[in-house]
Amino acid sequence: MKKFIKRIVSFLLSIAMLLSSATYVFAQEQVYDGKKSNIHYEKGSIEALLDSTSSRSSFKELIYTYDQNGESYRVYDQVNSDLTYTHSSIFKIEKNQKETLVRREIVNVANNMVTTTIIENGKETTHVLDLNSSNKSEFANAPTPMGTWDGWPVSNTFEHYGTFKYSYSITGTTTAAVTVTINAIVKFANINPYAKVAVTIISGIVNYIVKENVKRTYVIEDVSFRWTQIPNIPVQQRAVERTIRKFHADSNYATVIDSATTTVYAKDYKD
Repeated sequence: MKKFIKRIVSFLLSIAMLLSSATYVFAQEQVYDGKKSNIHYEKGSIEALLDSTSSRSSFKELIYTYDQNGESYRVYDQVNSDLTYTHSSIFKIEKNQKETLVRREIVNVANNMVTTTIIENGKETTHVLDLNSSNKSEFANAPTPMGTWDGWPVSNTFEHYGTFKYSYSITGTTTAAVTVTINAIVKFANINPYAKVAVTIISGIVNYIVKENVKRTYVIEDVSFRWTQIPNIPVQQRAVERTIRKFHADSNYATVIDSATTTVYAKDYKD
């Protein structure tokens, strides 16, 4: 009987040791979540894509490699200079250094609509991000600019109009696709038509979204205007719009990615 009990105790101890060992191995095993690592730009950069000094008729090229889910990839990006079209090809780098095409991404921006086409595994899917639908409903009751305010005085200070929360789907995964998408988001304006748009640097936002493989970003937008000061009229016009967008990685707005400030000058506005 004593021998039987000893055997049972020995057996249980062996099982416990095996479970402990298995738990340790499981804890040490790497878990992949889709994030990219070891991103290396062989040609071009995010800053180069955002550089507006080059000719609008030329295409910019970007080539870079990265690791994801234990595999290595190389991306070939082509982007037009005004950041309204991009074509990306993603290749898997095999052990013999041979490159195998695994995915293509095409992004078109027109009329505040970002259309992303994904071609993968013989299937083509299309996603449309309609920025027009994110136009603040409160603006429906705001005065609509009519005619020109050229020569009329405009306030030198911004008047805060409102704070709004939105989320935007990020379908593309390449640097070019994300750059074009974020650029379209930050350049969206409620003043239309407008003469020019100035945007602060967005490379930090693009870099984070690409590296962390973010599929949706949550944005807090603070909107302010400089209004005309035309005497003896009840309705003034929006002359300059400033929107500060703070991008977040989660719906709780706990993880801040970065922020971008957009300043829009209405058509016929002059300093």
